[in-house]
This record gives sequence, C-alpha cells and structure tokens, in this order.
Amino acid sequence: MVYLFDVPAYFILLRETLEVTIILAVLLGFIDKLVPENQELRKHLKKQIWIGTGAGFLISLIIAVAFIAVFYTVARNLWEENEGAWEGSFALIASIVITIMALSMVRVQQWKAKWEGKLASAAEVYLNKHKNGNKWALILLPFTAVCRESLETLVFIAGVGFDKPASGLPIPVILGMATGFFIGYIIYKGSHKMSLNAFFIFSTVLLLFIAAGMFSTSVHELQEATGTEEKVVWHLKCCNPSTNEFWAIMKVVFGWRNKATQGTTAAYFVYWTVVLGAIGYLWYRGRKESKAEEFSSRDVNDNTDQKTDV
Repeated sequence: MVYLFDVPAYFILLRETLEVTIILAVLLGFIDKLVPENQELRKHLKKQIWIGTGAGFLISLIIAVAFIAVFYTVARNLWEENEGAWEGSFALIASIVITIMALSMVRVQQWKAKWEGKLASAAEVYLNKHKNGNKWALILLPFTAVCRESLETLVFIAGVGFDKPASGLPIPVILGMATGFFIGYIIYKGSHKMSLNAFFIFSTVLLLFIAAGMFSTSVHELQEATGTEEKVVWHLKCCNPSTNEFWAIMKVVFGWRNKATQGTTAAYFVYWTVVLGAIGYLWYRGRKESKAEEFSSRDVNDNTDQKTDV
C-alpha cells in the first residue's frame, strides 16, 4: 500500500499557513488604518507586503526542497545502524511538538488580536523608515514572518516524518496550505465562529490522540533499543496491523499495536494525565484572563462616564 497522506503533516501546514495568513491580514489592515487618505501610498505599501511575502515563500521553498532531500537521503542513512534508538527519540520529540501545536490551536480565535498587538509598533517603525527615505522597508516584515513560520514547519515535519516515506507529504502539504488560507480568510472576515470552533476542537482532539500514540511508540522503540524486557499486558489475535489494512492505517496514524506492554500502557496513561492537567491549567488561565479583561473594560467605561458627567 502506497503511503500518500501524512495526517500530522496536514495539520502542521494548516496551522503554520493559518498563522501566516492572519499576520498578512493584520499587516494589510494596519496599512488601511495608518494611511487612510493616500490611496497611491497604500497601494505601494501593500505591494511591498506582497513582494516580501512572495520572496519569503520562494526562499522557504528552496530551503524546504534542500532540507527534505537531505533528510530523506543522507540523514536517514546515518541512523540505520541504531534505528530503534533514533525512532524512539524522534517519536518522543514529535509527540511533544504535536501536543504543543494541538493545544495552541484551541485559542486560534485569539491569534488575530495577539498579532495585532505584536505588529502594531513594528508596522509603525517600518512606515517611519519609509517616510525617511527607505522606500522598501516594509518588505522585511512579511519576509521575516514567512521565513520564521516556514522554518518552524520544517522542524515539525522532521519530527513527525522520521519513519514515513516522502510520498506522504505532497498531498497534505497542498491541502494543509489551502485549508489554512481559507480558514484565515474566514477568521479575518469574522464569520462562522461556531463552526470554526467545532473544527478546531475536533482537530485538537485528533492531534492529541496522534501524539499519545507517538509517545507510547517512543517508549516501545526505546525499550527495544536498550534491550529492556517488555512484559506483555495483553495480546489481541485480531486487529493485527501486519495482516489487516485498516489496523495498518491505525498504526501509522495513531500508533496502534495489538500487543500492549507495561511500558507502552503506562506511557499512554501518563501522557493523557499530563495533557488533561495542561488543558485544565489553560482553561483556568483563559477564564482568569477573560475576567481581567472584563474588569479592565468596566474601569474604562466608568472613567468615561465620570468625565462625561463632569
């Protein structure tokens, strides 16, 4: 069976493309706000943003092609002698990376506000440089943003693609980028919030199950590499990924094994204990921040009312 679709790679490209889209939307919005009257200048500044974005994408594409070529040829040959230890290490790294990425997607609706805060002063600095004679200063801001997100993507792809063929990357890369641009456009327009929330909750849960399987797999591979005795808890005669295509897919995506050991079972439960604790903390912090914002807005309104009365 030819491996054509890497699920974690799809969500990685979706997330990074979505963040780039939101950054571009915020930058274009700032141009409209900071230069409201001069249409010719707005057009020139937006052209700079698109040139910077295109240049960043081109440089990132060249680096990505070189990185993937090296990763799937030279680098993979380096660990063939000690494959189990490398696979276990990369599975552990991939599990951590995907978990962090999944938890960050829960608050994707706040990304626009986050980037507006980060880019507000930066956009004004580059506009001042433009006024002082540097006519192409604004190119650097989207260029560096695109390059940074692309490098993050390469690191994530390396983490999740250590034991999978390169044939599984093209389709999820294209679909992930297309979905990211589409969702970014919807968020920018501010519509369909409920359906987007449902989508991101589903994506987060799916990614967490993928990461849990990788964490359990990492323990299995490291135990094999170190020669640690694996005590079997149960061994199912059915659901064998070696003989059944459906369970083979479940193994690739979720790390399914029809033989559970004490190490892999304990790792699976430890993972979910830590993740649920992290989710509880993020939920508590989110409520605390929303209450602080609510009190802050009330204070502003009270001050405004007092000035009006005076």
